[in-house]
Amino acid sequence: MLCTLCSNNKAASFLDLGKQPLANKYPTEEMIKTEDFFPLVVFFCPECKNVELGEKVSRSRMFEDYYYLSSVNPGLVRYFEGLAKKLAGARFVVDIGSNDGILLKPLKELGVSALGIEPSVNVSKIANDQGLTTITSFFNADTVERVAKEWGKPDVIVASSIFTHLEDPHTFIDDVKALLSDDGSFIIEVEYIGNILRDTQFERFYLDRIFYYSLSSLKNLFEAHGMSIVDVEEIEPHGGSIKVTFQKTEHAGDPSPAVTRMLQDEAMNLNPEALGAFKDTVDGAIAAFRAKLEEYKKQGLRVAGYGAPARVATITNYGNIGPSLIEYIVDDSPLKQNKFSPGMHIPIVPGSYLEGERPDVLVVFAFEYFDDIRKKVGEGYRFLLPIPPREII
Repeated sequence: MLCTLCSNNKAASFLDLGKQPLANKYPTEEMIKTEDFFPLVVFFCPECKNVELGEKVSRSRMFEDYYYLSSVNPGLVRYFEGLAKKLAGARFVVDIGSNDGILLKPLKELGVSALGIEPSVNVSKIANDQGLTTITSFFNADTVERVAKEWGKPDVIVASSIFTHLEDPHTFIDDVKALLSDDGSFIIEVEYIGNILRDTQFERFYLDRIFYYSLSSLKNLFEAHGMSIVDVEEIEPHGGSIKVTFQKTEHAGDPSPAVTRMLQDEAMNLNPEALGAFKDTVDGAIAAFRAKLEEYKKQGLRVAGYGAPARVATITNYGNIGPSLIEYIVDDSPLKQNKFSPGMHIPIVPGSYLEGERPDVLVVFAFEYFDDIRKKVGEGYRFLLPIPPREII
């Protein structure tokens, strides 16, 4: 396959997760009949260390109507409150993919001028209804022209957990560069392929996200557009991500020691040989998870899930895990409640459902927020973290 980032034609597949539904589309009972499935095959380019999907679903289909709300997650709220404090000295911040205003809100409370750009009509309305100024649009040249004309050029642009979704990162970077002030900073947060491989987080692969970046691939990509990495930080959201700061090359200083260390580590460890055994590890993990659920069923234990993030689609469809093994999934987002999980159609219900239909075991799919979830539901459950399966009592 031809690598989208560097046009090398030696990108080769290393993981095939079969046919998958759209991970963040939660069907109603009527929609189940028309649900679409697409091949989910993951490729690696040895030239620029880029990881991307072979199948690319239209971004407009994926994001104009969306079911992910950031602010229902207490852990993410705390994280973005912390990020806002770090940006408190900024003159003007633009948040691309601002969702329901999870960063805009604390910035506003700190007195920082901030503007959101969010393509999902239903989600951007939630932000605007709270007085968090949000343009309902994809980020493109027209949006750049409007923002520059009406608000001016920002000294900080943030794109949290959206850069991996882009069909055309090249054009996106050019548009960011056109909007950003000359000495400004562009901050992205992306799920890190190094963590995915190290921790067998195959569930992080789903059709919403096209790219799974290494720092090396980001360096190669941005340098081709006259921008340089000045810092990188490992952060907790989404199972282990990296926050990377870029500046226009002519205004960038030397990269931090953290950048040098991560690039050196990738040079040694991110290669086709390291990826070769990944599928076997994945297959062992999903088989162990399914076996644990079947064991609970034989013991007569009732099993439910907690949290219906996008990874639920990858895990349950690849493992062929449906309502016979997991009766229902609790999720705190009202946009997902009273719908079904993609593909395997496990019912999604509000937390109050636990009161009348209490299970013996809760599978915590939103495992990075386990402590918050455990406090919310209380004691008396067995908890199971899915990949690899780890039981907590």
